[in-house]
Amino acid sequence: MKFSKVLWSIGSLIGAQQAVKAARKFEVDDLLGLVGLQRRSSAAQLILPAIGLAALGAVVGAGAALLMAPSKGVDLRQRFSEHVDKLTDKINDRQNHQPPSSNATPASPG
Repeated sequence: MKFSKVLWSIGSLIGAQQAVKAARKFEVDDLLGLVGLQRRSSAAQLILPAIGLAALGAVVGAGAALLMAPSKGVDLRQRFSEHVDKLTDKINDRQNHQPPSSNATPASPG
């Protein structure tokens, strides 16, 4: 009789562990789904992907416009390299004019 009680106890512990594992995987959306509800999407979740797609379309369109522009390849490459040079100069200027970080530790006296 004691052996069967031990087996029941072990089985209960294993069942409890499985229940805890299942409960950890259970999320609020699952609970809402059980009662027939769902979370409302925020405006950012709807708008940000659309903005990203529009930006990607703009980049692709600009690239296509550059490729189909009625100018010689040499002129196009020269203008493009001038713009890249200006952009890198601006980036370098901004990096050189940034204040030093305040994370430096002062030297200890002594």
